[in-house]
Amino acid sequence: MLAELDAVLAAVPVGSSAVDYRDSILQRNALSKTTDSTRQKSLRHLRELYALDEARPIFGLLRKLHAIDPVSLPLLALQVAWARDPLFRATTQPVMEASEGDRVETSSLAQSFEAAFPNHYSQVSRNTATRNAASSWTQSGHLIGRANKTRQRIKPSAVAVTLALFLGDSAGYHGAAVFANPWCRLLDLSADRARAMGQEAHRAGLLDLRAVGEVVELSFPLFAEFQGQPA
Repeated sequence: MLAELDAVLAAVPVGSSAVDYRDSILQRNALSKTTDSTRQKSLRHLRELYALDEARPIFGLLRKLHAIDPVSLPLLALQVAWARDPLFRATTQPVMEASEGDRVETSSLAQSFEAAFPNHYSQVSRNTATRNAASSWTQSGHLIGRANKTRQRIKPSAVAVTLALFLGDSAGYHGAAVFANPWCRLLDLSADRARAMGQEAHRAGLLDLRAVGEVVELSFPLFAEFQGQPA
């Protein structure tokens, strides 16, 4: 729902309440939906994926980082949705294990999904979930193509890496391990590249990083209100 998220962020100023986000969709029809039921459905899905509440660290971070670099929204949204949606997360392996230029079949996403949730979903639900996942991986830039999806490597910005390091740190990846956390890997970063990108984010003033070998000191002064809280 990247287009819907982008429309909501454009319609609601930073610093708004969860009620403001709700009203933008239901009352002001920021998503240009034709019926009340489709507005309600969109609101429900956006809340499931992104929370739509700046008091929640994971969305508050997305909102602040998007304000710094709107172009990074696809990778910011990917990381937040991946953290919050176990169905989407279940399709990760076929994408991340594919080499650049490899075909990634929807059937492989479906198999990965079924392995994570054996006999939990009907074939119709499984097919819908995997089609949505394929679309999401395409919107994030991991896959290209319409009918035939091909893996490509992404090149994340310092803003996207800042979110990855914050989420990794919040999830308990400390010291040098923070550079190998799942969100960094989601951005196609090796540990060495994540460290280098972390230094780039430090120079940009997005975080504070001191790293010498295995000794790593990492903090996020710009987002201090979110540190120490469950993301």
